[in-house]
Amino acid sequence: MVERGLALLILALLAGCSNTSDLRKAELSELATWLPGTYLNGPHELAFVPIYAPFISDNVFFTEERSTQDSRRVVSQRVIAFEVVDKQIVQASYAFAEPGRWRAGLQNPDLFKSLMEQDLKVQAGCEMLWVKDLEAGKFVGANDRKQCRASRAGGSLAFLDARAELTPDDYARSERYYNAGGRLLSGSDDEPLARWRKSE
Repeated sequence: MVERGLALLILALLAGCSNTSDLRKAELSELATWLPGTYLNGPHELAFVPIYAPFISDNVFFTEERSTQDSRRVVSQRVIAFEVVDKQIVQASYAFAEPGRWRAGLQNPDLFKSLMEQDLKVQAGCEMLWVKDLEAGKFVGANDRKQCRASRAGGSLAFLDARAELTPDDYARSERYYNAGGRLLSGSDDEPLARWRKSE
């Protein structure tokens, strides 16, 4: 809990150092330039592809994780969107109503030109706040665990603690689930972020 509190405090302080809307928009533009590409972590591959979905935002990405050993094995896929809201960079996440329909999206991003609001289900309460850490030269993101209820593997609901980092060369993330009493359901509190190296 202390670690989590410090992380949120750091995010708030970094955001408060320069909270003008124009600066946030410039930072979002930089983040949107860094993010696209394919990232590798052992037997897994993670891709971010810009897509056209103006009804969501001007900065929308299809993201898919799959096995490098079997490209047909998709681990996860979703849509994420970034926007400046109240002078903060906010990421919203969306699941597909019909995931199979978009399986070819990585190879054919134009497929998403037919995307409509009813094709997506927003992960309500799980928005991530991103700020730029100028000293470290990276973007840092975190959500509010108390507001984010999400499905774990197997389908049960739990409170999701999500963190992420982005540099021009890599992407890192951590997703940990807790019960209503604050007990960690899997992993450990000091577990490091899984780091993915950009390959292209």
